[in-house]
Amino acid sequence: MRVQSQGRELAVDQGFAAEIRRRTGENVFLCYQCRKCSSGCPVRAWMKGSPAELMRYAQMGLSQEALESEAIWYCASCLTCSVRCPAGIDIAHVVDAMRMLAVEKNAQAKGAPMRLLNRLWMVILRFSGRMYEIGLVAALNGLNRTPFKDMALGAKLIAKGKLSLLPHPVRSFEVMKLFGRARTNGRARPEGARSQSDRGWRRPKEGDSLTKARQRDSEPGEERSRPLPERAEKS
Repeated sequence: MRVQSQGRELAVDQGFAAEIRRRTGENVFLCYQCRKCSSGCPVRAWMKGSPAELMRYAQMGLSQEALESEAIWYCASCLTCSVRCPAGIDIAHVVDAMRMLAVEKNAQAKGAPMRLLNRLWMVILRFSGRMYEIGLVAALNGLNRTPFKDMALGAKLIAKGKLSLLPHPVRSFEVMKLFGRARTNGRARPEGARSQSDRGWRRPKEGDSLTKARQRDSEPGEERSRPLPERAEKS
């Protein structure tokens, strides 16, 4: 398959969708681009892209476009897209897999330093148990060589009591243990195995539409067809 955009040919990774499915168990080909995920996304206004575009990239094997997109780093993991998806796809989990692949392949997001912001966010959260906004902004602007960028705005927020000069750690040791367990479980888990937490918020019951969709999708190479209804005979 060849894909062209704005006069240039894009590289197609035939195994991109399969790799996402191996990591998450989600089949991106169930997405039919209704865009309910994008319309409900609370950070869509700040993205260059959308959750629906990321799903389309995965379907078409455009791994470079997906992993270099700012959208995967703007994602707040609020699960709004997963809840709204009528096909039952855990889209937030798919985006998590894209972020992990971006880190592993050292893919740099175009534009804003969102990958650096995400890394700093996780480091502060790991060692303090909650976000320290002043430390986050100071570290981000310092590493980007713009140390005075948000100083005026920060002073106003401090004066109004919206920001605290000092961090307030909350159960930092427990949070560090959680990070350690997540790292250990991620390395020790056998290929293709999934834990209950991987299923996310969804607990489908027998007979519902989500379970039926996953049962139909259990054989990806098998062609599926729906039988036509029988006509009623005229009396």
